[in-house]
Amino acid sequence: MSVFKPSGRSLSPHQLEQKLLQTSSFPNQIAAGSFAPHSTIVEVGCFRTTDVRNALTAKDLMPVRQDIQVLCHEMTHWFDFWGTRWGREYIADICRAYRALERRTEADFPSIIKLFDLDRSVLAPSYYRYTNPPATTHSADVPWSIDYVAGAEIDPFGNTREDRPIFMARFGENPSRSTFARQPVSVGALLEVRAIASEIGAAISAINSHSDQGPRMVEMALANREFNSLAYNHELIEYNAAAHILSVQANTRELFLSARLAAALAYIALNMSQSDFGKLKVPAAFAAFGNRNRAFKKRQDKGYAFAAMVFNGGRYEGDEAEYIKRCVASSNLGTPEGIIEATAGELARPFWFSNGNEITQHFFRETAMSQRIVEAHSNYPQYVLSLQSLITDLRNVAPPFLDSAGEFIELHEGRIGEYDPEAMHDAAHELREYTRNLLTGSRGI
Repeated sequence: MSVFKPSGRSLSPHQLEQKLLQTSSFPNQIAAGSFAPHSTIVEVGCFRTTDVRNALTAKDLMPVRQDIQVLCHEMTHWFDFWGTRWGREYIADICRAYRALERRTEADFPSIIKLFDLDRSVLAPSYYRYTNPPATTHSADVPWSIDYVAGAEIDPFGNTREDRPIFMARFGENPSRSTFARQPVSVGALLEVRAIASEIGAAISAINSHSDQGPRMVEMALANREFNSLAYNHELIEYNAAAHILSVQANTRELFLSARLAAALAYIALNMSQSDFGKLKVPAAFAAFGNRNRAFKKRQDKGYAFAAMVFNGGRYEGDEAEYIKRCVASSNLGTPEGIIEATAGELARPFWFSNGNEITQHFFRETAMSQRIVEAHSNYPQYVLSLQSLITDLRNVAPPFLDSAGEFIELHEGRIGEYDPEAMHDAAHELREYTRNLLTGSRGI
């Protein structure tokens, strides 16, 4: 049986145009792929299925490195959606919005607006962030400087909400520290550093599958330049903020290492419970934030938790597992294993809506696999998805995805029948149109 099997199914050209409107709420650093949470459709637009299958047969993935990288990147988003505490909470609000769409009563309007605001919070609204080109070129040898501030959210009535603080990083020139960008440490930043770590791992695996050392060395140098160029692209700061924060605080200059460590702490932050946030130690460096520290914890701010673990953990001393454990323990959170085990237990129960429709049933069915996803990731180095894990132990779980030809590709034959992506797309588009119409009345948008 082939690992990547064409299903013979696709979205229509009109549906593909509609789909472009559904991806803006989720991190999407690269145009070659996307994950749309309302439809749960994964697209890997650069994935050349025939070429990848031939490369797997030849046991040389270097010619399809980009295909594999983007696949792992987008699949990481999918698994983090279904296999984290944060994702389960998001799924609950998506399902409530679909229930409101089905009922179409004024009493259900708040569920629609709540999802709209939640979507916007995944990536920070543009008001709270800005970026300008740095005056000089920076790199791992001459990194950006970083300072931290705690702002506050402005509500729809223009009020500053002290109960809704925003943890932000200010990026500056080196050595002048002249600020050129400000960026909230959003959930999207955590999701993206995890996807980047998976992408980096996929690149290394693809290159190492080539038999000749000379071409391997050339390709590795090329990949290194590509990733470092993205890391120091000021327009992509939201996607790279977590790795930069860890790199500066832990003194890890090497991008690949920084991304791996940040991915692990991001995963832990995405899986922290309410009681974990209650125990979270506030770093001494955050004392200037005053009462906002308490509000960050009460709101269970994942970006704040990530930064707190990084600050509490101190310098990296050469052992990746030891560093992660130290960051967690120093933050009064026990052990990484304890947090992940608790998450697996919490996600063992699928998300259930009584009298649900076919759309909420989709979410119920997929969440039945959440515990398996968590348990699988608990065994991966730094909880990062690899190509090998994708095509072996997670193969039966992984969703069909759109390839470069616009066809849905299955990792496990028959998966598309239960997933029914065309119906999920249509539902997501209907929800979007209903939401936009409601916003014209409630927000004037």
